[in-house]
Amino acid sequence: LDASQIAALEPALDGRFGRGLFFAEEAHLDPRKALLSLRDKLRGMGARVEFGRSSAPASQDIEVDCTGSGDRRPELRGVRGEMLMLRTGEISLARPVRLLHPRISVYVVPRAENLFMVGATMIECDAKGPITARSTMELLGAAYALHPAFGEAELVETGVGVRPAFTDNLPRVERDGGNIRINGLYRHGFLLAPAMARRAADLILESWSKGVCP
Repeated sequence: LDASQIAALEPALDGRFGRGLFFAEEAHLDPRKALLSLRDKLRGMGARVEFGRSSAPASQDIEVDCTGSGDRRPELRGVRGEMLMLRTGEISLARPVRLLHPRISVYVVPRAENLFMVGATMIECDAKGPITARSTMELLGAAYALHPAFGEAELVETGVGVRPAFTDNLPRVERDGGNIRINGLYRHGFLLAPAMARRAADLILESWSKGVCP
């Protein structure tokens, strides 16, 4: 896109950038709301959702392990990601916007109620402590470079997570008898979740059809 095309899609960025890339089919969601919706959908289909269990019942036919960084296999590594949640009514975005910043590449995702998620760092470690001052300053600086209105935004939340990743950064769905493991989603997360779920479901049905499970 040229400057005029950028302005047509995102008026708040009018005059700020001379060129960009537009991915028409890209979408975004709020993971927290998505998880609540998925839980309610499962319950509506008759599934039982339990929290606080350290292990699955011994009587299960198939166990699907989605423990992420809780899986301590040596081939998995942790990649730390940090994010900010900002609130401002001075700018409006219709879609996620990524900025290739000289110091840190940043993406800004619009949410409801004038909220914007700013992420995310990518640090090769599995530390789960609070966000660092350096990362906070870099993310804020990159957001400000995208639009100065973020300089006056409220910093309402910070977040840290550890993404599980294999050496090739690609996810895997693996089966061992009645056990299925889904892991290594790296930075892809919710973007690849539907495809991973379909592969897991196919393996479960295949196990039943071959009599692997009782």
